[in-house]
Amino acid sequence: MDTHMILMGILIAFSRICDVTLMSIRTILLTKGMSKIAACLGFFEVLIYITVLGNVVSSLDNKYYLICYCLGFASGVFIGSKIESALAFGDAQMRIITSKDNEFIVDDLRAMGFGVTTFSGQGRDDERLMLFTNLKRKNIKKVYEYLKQKDVNAVVSTNDVSSVQNGYESLNSKRVKFYDFLKK
Repeated sequence: MDTHMILMGILIAFSRICDVTLMSIRTILLTKGMSKIAACLGFFEVLIYITVLGNVVSSLDNKYYLICYCLGFASGVFIGSKIESALAFGDAQMRIITSKDNEFIVDDLRAMGFGVTTFSGQGRDDERLMLFTNLKRKNIKKVYEYLKQKDVNAVVSTNDVSSVQNGYESLNSKRVKFYDFLKK
């Protein structure tokens, strides 16, 4: 194997990592309603993909290129999911079930800037306090960390929210970002 072939394999793998990472992020952006940003990413994704595919197809007998292509794809999926998790696009809803004795959690969460709606409920053994809060996905970890300190026995479930109408203003507050004009 000569230097050119090794460098070409590395370029193929790296290019695949880039285009599949873009594909992963683009798909997630589409599900979050950010279609204009997704379209821009899609342009670069396909540009990279077609360029790399041309190199691999013209050398189908070269197993090294094929392996680099496949490794780049697998790595791109992994890296794309990690980047998306770090960026934490979108909104979520948390449901927290805690003991009635932990009503201070409501005040603490509100002091942290979260809107909280409470309900009384009946657990197997005693009364429970149920808390609902809609929040930015990037804040989920903050709430989990808080609950680990204040109530390790709280039952917590979280799910993505595709849209929110009205509600506490911290979730819906608009900060102007350079890419806002691309949204929807």
